[in-house]
Amino acid sequence: MTAEKQAALGPGSDPLSPAALPVSSAPATAESAPARGLGRRVEADSAAEASVREVREPAKLAYTPIENGVDYLLSVTDHLADEPSPRDLKYAIVHLHSATEVLLKARLQREHWSFVFEKPEGAKRAVFEKGDFKSCGPLDAHDRLTNLAGLALPKKSAADLEQLGRWRNALQHYGLTVHAPAVEKLAANVLDFLLTFISEHLRPSLPPREREALDREMADVKAGLTSIKRLLEIRWKRIEAELEPARSETVRCPQCLKDALVFDGEPQCRFCETVWNDGGDAARLYIENVQDISLHVHFKDGGDDLVTVCPECDQNALVAEVDTAAGETVPHLCFQCGTQFGHLGTCDRCGTPVNEVDGFSLCSDCSNSYFDHL
Repeated sequence: MTAEKQAALGPGSDPLSPAALPVSSAPATAESAPARGLGRRVEADSAAEASVREVREPAKLAYTPIENGVDYLLSVTDHLADEPSPRDLKYAIVHLHSATEVLLKARLQREHWSFVFEKPEGAKRAVFEKGDFKSCGPLDAHDRLTNLAGLALPKKSAADLEQLGRWRNALQHYGLTVHAPAVEKLAANVLDFLLTFISEHLRPSLPPREREALDREMADVKAGLTSIKRLLEIRWKRIEAELEPARSETVRCPQCLKDALVFDGEPQCRFCETVWNDGGDAARLYIENVQDISLHVHFKDGGDDLVTVCPECDQNALVAEVDTAAGETVPHLCFQCGTQFGHLGTCDRCGTPVNEVDGFSLCSDCSNSYFDHL
């Protein structure tokens, strides 16, 4: 700054300080200063209100079913990224279930609008157009796409959707305890299925612009799925060496479908970390998910109970023809105590599997009842 300018500003003045700013030479009266301030505040308030009105313009919810479903899928991959928290796991399950329902019914509706009703025989077009009706669930939609629309959907996907539905209902109604790897494994299975489903059965009929938008979002879903699969692969490699010595005592986990369910004390899957406190639950789920037998259909057709009482621990957790990770088939395995049996006889009174001893074939219950009446 030159000496002349400094002298003009006065001693100690700074050109950027308030003291250096030009001010009015008119004297400020008690009335004029507040009036000017009030005017400025009114103008500022009006501008702020206009800005708020512009910002607070109501949002418009305009998702097509496919956009809605894919948005749910993006949420699933976001929630399962890195180390998911319990809250992340909850919303991954809920949103994956919602995505599946929306996407399957979007394709089912193309076949015929009445097919998405819980009871198609009572469907009415006016009710459908209002959207005020009870629709079918994901598993029913899967079955109808197979049986009514003739789509060749993988049978394995139905089992995954049934498991997903059980978890979602548990969360909604009475709570659920499940470990992160189990959720990640099921999510990977269902995401795999849905990516193929979208590509083959939804994408081809979209207009070019919608197809391009879908492709961009699906690229993000695929990246998220790849990340989940990578984590699962790393986990499997880490425990594979631990499982090697126990392959003859290891079977496929009915929860995550990895050969990692070990019977060492409490039955526990080393991969998904599920602990089975009730071996009977594990046994029934094994029959459903691994042996691929519907217990509902089996009993409906008059079949005998496929889960029976173990001669060793007396728990209702014995299953026949169980394959181990070593490639062997065990004639009978208890999912509670882990005992493997070869040939078993049957109780002469009730038909329960028993170890025959010197031709004596009574289970513990019938034996106790027999001797009590002597």
